[in-house]
Amino acid sequence: MRLWYKTGDVAALRELPRNRVVCLDVETTGLDPNADEVLQVALIRGDEVVLMSSHVRPERHVRWPAAQRVNGISPEMVADCPPLSSLSQELERHLCGATLIVGYNVAFDLAFVRVAGISCGNVPVFDVMREFAPVVGRRRGGGRDYSWVPLERCARHYGIRFRAHDALEDARATLCCFWAMLERGPARGSSAAAKSYLSVVADYASEKSHGGV
Repeated sequence: MRLWYKTGDVAALRELPRNRVVCLDVETTGLDPNADEVLQVALIRGDEVVLMSSHVRPERHVRWPAAQRVNGISPEMVADCPPLSSLSQELERHLCGATLIVGYNVAFDLAFVRVAGISCGNVPVFDVMREFAPVVGRRRGGGRDYSWVPLERCARHYGIRFRAHDALEDARATLCCFWAMLERGPARGSSAAAKSYLSVVADYASEKSHGGV
């Protein structure tokens, strides 16, 4: 998956029409897209227009106790909801019609969508989780890769409050983080060591100009 900060240039992202950006989030019965199923899906446009927000009924699973402890979605809550297949055409239309798809660990969300037979075309993707990792700056295992942090940590960095593990709330928070990364630095009161995403981009641009990346 492309890491935009490594290009040293995110100017094109800042100029995107907000109504051509979509942010996706799903809640699921588990972590394996080939075995688990979607319980809730949310899609919100870059100008904060909600395109989709729905609980969905899994077609194979009847209980998911471990996931329920995290997302609070019980079998009873989705018993009378439509299956994801009934939303697939609408979801595909929004995803394929976008200029950019945004999400937090968006590869996870897209994997569930694709396994369900929903295409995303060749639309570029911006993963806020991976892009935010160098802002925190913790190296993974002493190597060159950065450690990922939860959405709650990213949102706190930008002063964003939300109710985690609800697809629509997560999508809204992710979208707010995305625009904040491109427009401003950390929220007031953040750690003195906190830096901005744009400074990370600038650092990589400088390294590239000196042949370091």
